[in-house]
Amino acid sequence: MTFLKPRRLVHGDHIRIVSPSGPVTEPLLADAFEVLHGWGLRVTTDEHTFARERYLAGPDDARRRSLQRAIDDAEVDAILFSRGGYGAMRIIADLDLAALRRDPRIVSGFSDITAIHATAQRGGLATLHGHVAKSFRTQSDDLELFRATLFGERGTMSFDVTPVRSGRATGPVVGGNLSLIASLAAAGALPPLRGALLFLEDVTEEDYRLDRLFTSLRLNPAFADVAGVILGGFDNCAGAYVSDDEMPAFIRGLGAELGDAWGVPVVADFPAGHAGRNVPLPLGVPATLDADRACVILDEELVR
Repeated sequence: MTFLKPRRLVHGDHIRIVSPSGPVTEPLLADAFEVLHGWGLRVTTDEHTFARERYLAGPDDARRRSLQRAIDDAEVDAILFSRGGYGAMRIIADLDLAALRRDPRIVSGFSDITAIHATAQRGGLATLHGHVAKSFRTQSDDLELFRATLFGERGTMSFDVTPVRSGRATGPVVGGNLSLIASLAAAGALPPLRGALLFLEDVTEEDYRLDRLFTSLRLNPAFADVAGVILGGFDNCAGAYVSDDEMPAFIRGLGAELGDAWGVPVVADFPAGHAGRNVPLPLGVPATLDADRACVILDEELVR
């Protein structure tokens, strides 16, 4: 499947910050506003960006309408989500992506935003597994690379990874947060997987829960046609049985089980996740996984 690439940003373009998941306060976004303005971009929020209803940024319908307005507004050049958390899956069924298909624009986020990425990819759109506005404060190391990705200045890049299962594969990257991918699989709402490189990361999932999530993917025939697996950060996942020091080897073992079941190459330690680095990873855009050379190559720009 070929995915439509969004147009690159230029000086003066308009970014809308939307909250489809958990609630956020204005001080948490202060760094994002300062950085984005410094890049010469105009930044706006929606009337529901700072809403709150328990663990959600307002009622489902309000969050859906907020995102739909950003999608439908031709003057919005990119959509940046305020944070992850939980809630995006509750609103994806009613999203209308027609305006984005007519005029593809950048959509960026990670974690719970995986549900929106998957929905966009089902509609044939490339998106960006990258920063949310809240993470500008906590994951500043890759902000310059994030800027270069938005403006189409990144070029081809190669990242060192840890080989898990030998082989080489090229295909569009799909995926994101492991918990969300498993939930989307249960809901029948996965992105296109045939020939794709499946990227997975997660946070605060204990050892046995990670095993259950990985096993649910391994046993699901929907994943049998992926071309390879890229494992990112699995942060703060130590539990009663697997310590922090043991976690990298534990994750590699779970990844090897996927690779053996599907007969595909697997690598670990791609620098994207919830803690530390969060390299912007284009979804729906071809990349190359080379376990034999211990690298992942981002072959193309996200943007056109």
